[in-house]
Amino acid sequence: MPGPVVLLVNKFFHDVGPAGGVGRYVLQEAEDLAAAGWEPVPFAMADADARPSPWSRWFVRARDYRAPRWSVGAPADALALLWNREAARNLDRLVRAAHPRVAHLHNIYHHLSPSILPVLARHRVPAVMTLHDLRLLCPAIHMLRRGEVCERCRGGRFHEAVIGACVKGSRAASLLAAVETAHQTARRLYPRHVRRFLCPSRFYLEKYAAWGYPRERLTHLPNFVDLETWRPAAGPADAAYLYFGRISAEKGLGALLAAQARWEAEGDGTGALTLRIAGEGPWADDLRRRAADLRLRRLEILGPLAGAALREAVARARFTVLPSQWYENSPFSVFESMAAGRPVAGADIGGIPELIDSGRDGVLFPPRDPDAILAALKRAAALGPEAGAAARAKAERLWSRPAHMARLREILGEVAAADGPPA
Repeated sequence: MPGPVVLLVNKFFHDVGPAGGVGRYVLQEAEDLAAAGWEPVPFAMADADARPSPWSRWFVRARDYRAPRWSVGAPADALALLWNREAARNLDRLVRAAHPRVAHLHNIYHHLSPSILPVLARHRVPAVMTLHDLRLLCPAIHMLRRGEVCERCRGGRFHEAVIGACVKGSRAASLLAAVETAHQTARRLYPRHVRRFLCPSRFYLEKYAAWGYPRERLTHLPNFVDLETWRPAAGPADAAYLYFGRISAEKGLGALLAAQARWEAEGDGTGALTLRIAGEGPWADDLRRRAADLRLRRLEILGPLAGAALREAVARARFTVLPSQWYENSPFSVFESMAAGRPVAGADIGGIPELIDSGRDGVLFPPRDPDAILAALKRAAALGPEAGAAARAKAERLWSRPAHMARLREILGEVAAADGPPA
C-alpha cells in the first residue's frame, strides 16, 4: 500500500545560489520522507536549476525579484508577486493529480504568492509552514533599518518600510514589498489557511506570537545537521578562524573587519589569528573595499565554498564566527560548525544564543560592537579542545537529522489526521 502523499512547496526545488539553506532542507526532506515510505511531491518554480521531477510539468514560470527594474513585463510581475494566478492554477491541477494528504510550505512569498493557500483549502489539504525568516512580518525580511534593529512596521504600519527605503535602498521596491505584506496581513491569509507554523528557533516563535500569530499553532522544531557528513577532523587547526555564509550587510561583516583590524594593530600584530571568509552575496564588493581601506594583512577571502571544500575550511579553523546584526533564526552554519567539533563565536541576537553555551562550546558577544567582537574572538581563540568536544556532543544530542525528520513526520501526520481526508 503506498504511503501518504505530502506536497513540498518552496519557490526553489534546488539548493543553488539564492535557494541556500532552505533549498537544501527541502531536498533533504524529500529524500528522508521517501525513505520513510511517504511520497513527496514538489511544487516550485521552473527555473534553470530546478531538480528533475515527474511533477515538474506543473511548476511555475520563474521570476527574478532580486533587482528592482522597469520593463514591459514589470506590471505583470508586480501583480504576480501579490497574487500569482498561474501558481494557483497549476497547483490546482497538481493536487487533482497527486491527491496529497498534507502540504508542507516553506518560502512561497514573492514567486508563488499566497494565491496557493485558498487552493489547498478548497481541496481540503491542510498546510504546515516552516517560518524560515521574518518576511510575513517585515517587508524587508530582516527587521533592520540603516543597520539597526527596527520593528516600526508592527501593528500594520508597513508604510514605515517605504519611508526607510528598507528594501534594497529603493522606495519603489519598498513600496511593492510593503503592499505585498499589507495585503496578506489585512486578509490574514497565512493565519487563516495554515494549520501549524514550525519555528526553528524559540525566538521566532515568540516574535510571531507577539506580532499576532496564534501561539497555539506555533511549534518549535529546531533545525538539524547531518552528523555523518559533518564530523570532527583529526589534527590541529591553523592559526585562523572562519566566517562562512551569505556575504550581506545584515551579517555584520563590517564590524567583524573592524574588530580584525584592531586585533592586527595590537603590538606587532603577531597575536592576531587570520580571518577567513567563505561565501558570496551582495556585499562582496563592499567587503573587499572595506578590507582594503583597513589594510588588513591577516584576511583571506575564499569565495563561495561547498561540499568537501567547505568542510575542509571549517576543519582548518580554530573556531567559526557569526557576527550577525539582525534577528537570525536558527543558522545552519552554527549547526555545521558544532557538528564538526568547532566552537562558535556568535552575536547575542535572535536565535543564536539558543544554540551556544558561552564559555563552553562557544562565545556570545553584543552585535555591531567591534571592541566586544574582538574580546569575544580572543576568548574563542583561548578555548581548549574540550570546547570542540562539547560542541559535537551537543549536536549529537539535540540536532540529529533522523530525530528531526521523525518529529516532522509526526507533526505532518497529526495535522493530516486532525483535518480529515481530503475531498
